[in-house]
Amino acid sequence: MKRTAPFFLTIVLLAGCAGGPTKDYYNPVIPDAKFKGAAAMARVDDVAAETARLVREGYTVVGRTDYTGKHPEAVELKAQAKRAGANHVIYSSVYVAPPKDAPGSWHFNVGQGFGSGGTGSGARGYNDVHIVFLGRQISR
Repeated sequence: MKRTAPFFLTIVLLAGCAGGPTKDYYNPVIPDAKFKGAAAMARVDDVAAETARLVREGYTVVGRTDYTGKHPEAVELKAQAKRAGANHVIYSSVYVAPPKDAPGSWHFNVGQGFGSGGTGSGARGYNDVHIVFLGRQISR
């Protein structure tokens, strides 16, 4: 029993991590959508063009998430699709590098009679993320 407790604790913690920015910045278009079926996911170059194409094919936009930050993980996308009632997810994630003239960070180290210091870009890049959750009735 003692060995299984850490395992179950890990599972609970990982399940709690299925939110993130995908959930935090979600904006519903249809609040109580109930499209059935497992969510299919696709990374696309142009979310707007792909959304328009899918709507022409009979899909309905359920909601959207737009943010800058970390790349979305599959577990987050699937979890949010389930919460939103969507069965199709498209997304784009484009890395945006920091500007070359971003301010650096100073440091100074002293050790064994020598000193060192310097500067480097302290800025970090980010991902520009756009996600659209859609649904379409599955024909039988």
